Amino acid sequence: MLERVHGFKMNERVILTVNNVEIQINKYFAVAFSQMIYNTYVLDNNTLKIDIKTKVESQETYEVLKEILQYNKTEFECNDTISKDLFYIGNKLGIQELIDPYKTQVLDKMVLDKNNCVQLLEIYFDICSESKISECVDFISSHFYEIDQDDLKSISKKLGFDIIQSIFNNDKLLIKDEDSIANFIFSLINESEIFSPLVEYIHFEFCSEQVINKNLVISDENNYFNIIKSLHDSLLRSRNKKHDCNRYFIPSDYQGVYKYLDDLSRKVDLTLFETACEDILNKNDDEFRNNILFESCEKGNLTLVKSLIEHGCDKEVKNKNNQTPLIFASSNGHLEVVQYLISNGADKEAKNNAGCTPLICASSTDNLEVVQYLISNGADKEAKNKDGSTPLISASSNGHLEVVQYLISNGADKDAKNDDGWTPLISASSNGHLEVVQYLISNGADKDAKNDDGWTPLISASSNGHLEVVQYLISNGADKEAEDNDGWTPLISASSNGHLEVVQYLISNGADKEAEDNDGWTPLIWASRYGHLEVVQYLISNGADKEAEDNDGWTPLIKASRYGHLEVVQYLISNGADKEAKNKDGSTPLIKASYNGHLEVVQYLISNGADKEAEDNDGSTPLICASSTDNLEVVQYLISNGADKDAKNDDGWTPLISASSNGHLEVVQYLISNGADKEAEDNDGWTPLIWASRYGHLEVVQYLISNGADKEAKNKDGSTPLISASSNGHLEVVQYLISNGADKDAKNDDGWTPLISASSNGHLEVVQYLISNGADKDAKNDDGWTPLISASSNGHLEVVQYLISNGADKEVKNKYGKTALDLATGNVKNYLKSL
Repeated sequence: MLERVHGFKMNERVILTVNNVEIQINKYFAVAFSQMIYNTYVLDNNTLKIDIKTKVESQETYEVLKEILQYNKTEFECNDTISKDLFYIGNKLGIQELIDPYKTQVLDKMVLDKNNCVQLLEIYFDICSESKISECVDFISSHFYEIDQDDLKSISKKLGFDIIQSIFNNDKLLIKDEDSIANFIFSLINESEIFSPLVEYIHFEFCSEQVINKNLVISDENNYFNIIKSLHDSLLRSRNKKHDCNRYFIPSDYQGVYKYLDDLSRKVDLTLFETACEDILNKNDDEFRNNILFESCEKGNLTLVKSLIEHGCDKEVKNKNNQTPLIFASSNGHLEVVQYLISNGADKEAKNNAGCTPLICASSTDNLEVVQYLISNGADKEAKNKDGSTPLISASSNGHLEVVQYLISNGADKDAKNDDGWTPLISASSNGHLEVVQYLISNGADKDAKNDDGWTPLISASSNGHLEVVQYLISNGADKEAEDNDGWTPLISASSNGHLEVVQYLISNGADKEAEDNDGWTPLIWASRYGHLEVVQYLISNGADKEAEDNDGWTPLIKASRYGHLEVVQYLISNGADKEAKNKDGSTPLIKASYNGHLEVVQYLISNGADKEAEDNDGSTPLICASSTDNLEVVQYLISNGADKDAKNDDGWTPLISASSNGHLEVVQYLISNGADKEAEDNDGWTPLIWASRYGHLEVVQYLISNGADKEAKNKDGSTPLISASSNGHLEVVQYLISNGADKDAKNDDGWTPLISASSNGHLEVVQYLISNGADKDAKNDDGWTPLISASSNGHLEVVQYLISNGADKEVKNKYGKTALDLATGNVKNYLKSL
């Protein structure tokens, strides 16, 4: 039977006889059923799943099929799974009897929902049920945002373009999340170009900028028109005054409109372009229209520029930077647009906010043809911008040789100066434009001209390291010893900026290696200050004075040490530089390195015998300097190398006093842990704790007290840590000191208590805390001033009010017979009178 069936063509009908029952079926099913019978009856009922391009989920389906075919049953019972299998088989083979059970018992009773709508669409598509397909499409359109996107993509690829188009072309598809629709369409297009026309259904006016920009990624010859049409439709919709959505991307995004119009002018027929132009221009304000014109001129779209001008755009309109259409076109080198605008009377001398004319802009951007056209039409070749730069200065500064040549050949002033005195030659030299420099000098430009800072072309070129320009200038007689207003020569400029080759060339041509600027800095001092080792080496190898001093006595070694340039320090010392040299402040290389925290330099200097106890003019040692600037590692190294931890400067400050005064906790901890005297006094009797309290360094105060510092220590004025903290309003320090037993009524030599001091300076919170802790609110100093009198005389109303509210005696008199009211002013006086 199999052989007979296999002989038929696939599209022929086959008569299959089973138990004397003839059944007319197509070959697919005949082959499958013959295989089933063969497997069932010949191979001992070892039934295999048959391949007839159908979905068969249950092996029991075969048994039901046998009964139907063998006994010609028209009525039979089976579960949903089997009836579904029979449905697919019947649908494939065109046997209605196999389709009906599942359709009537299951499909017709199913209610569309977001989970089954895609599956049902596929089924109804297979059985060609137009009404049911329409229902599914309506449902999917109205619930698009709730349906699994992967399922939709799969069914789109399976059922084809028409079905998915009907979903997007459905009125029930609401504008809700247009980005998700756009991304869905883009993903389909990425997999197959047949879906490109779907772009037309994207409402770009509701899309984010990121999604809109995806157009650039998917745009090609196959879908370009679809994208343009979609953008066009989006534009028209966004112009609809009845539109109730305010999420437009177009009205505020003139560049988006420009892109649209630019595309139209280049890719589609002019009729559509003209229509779009007229529609957009007529429905937008002047600012919007002008922005489109600016964009068109900037991008050089002559067709669009003409259309915009013809539709009434002002050719002299200016944007917020005062740029005109002609300036835009000139800056970007769009000759045809420039010609069109000038032929229509555009102002060729218009200036933007920077004072640049079209010619200056074209010159600075190397647009030679535009420059030639503008000059041939009478543009002012000596026009100046707000900085005073002419077209020639602008072109020279940017190295545009052909523009420079054309301008000079047309009589431009080769020695013109801008407002800072820069000539074309100085500008070109500064930026290293050798060919421009050569051309300018060959045409007689002043090679020693100076700008307002005194910079010559050679100084400018040297400062910026342009060796070839330097060589050319010197070979043409430029003054190699010229000085700017600060006394900088070309060699000083090159040395300061580390341009070794320029330094070598200048010295080889006799430049003075000991030249000094106005501050006395030599080339070697400058190179040392900035750490240019190779320049330092070259200068010294050529005899530069390694002990040269500037006007403040700084040597190259002191400079290098201060700025932490270890390699320069090493080289200078290895070449005999004085490691104990002092500047006019008395600072040695080690003092400067310590003060600025350059540990490696400190280590090297000490390892080479530098005096670790050297003192500057104020008596400060390296350790005092490092302690005052919180350079812990330097402090540790100096102490580990025997530096005096209790050394005093001329004011009596020790390293610990310096660190405490500046609140450097870790340095304080290290010094004390290494035995520094925590009760050391400066010349005025201030201890580390008094200084830390005076400046409110709570953590330092806590550490000092926890290590036994005297909380009642007094300076020469008799002030304790608490008096100092109270006088300066450091509440947390006051709280800590009192919580650790500090005397809240201690008096200095003039009888001032913490409360009197805080009241006198208006520190309300400190006053409140002291009184809440029992401080005497009517205490008197030696002049009889109470806290209230002190606060009143200094106009501290809130303190006065608090003291009064806490029972301070407003009638008490000082020793001169004056009450708080007598000494009060302004609001305080009015307040006291009102009591």
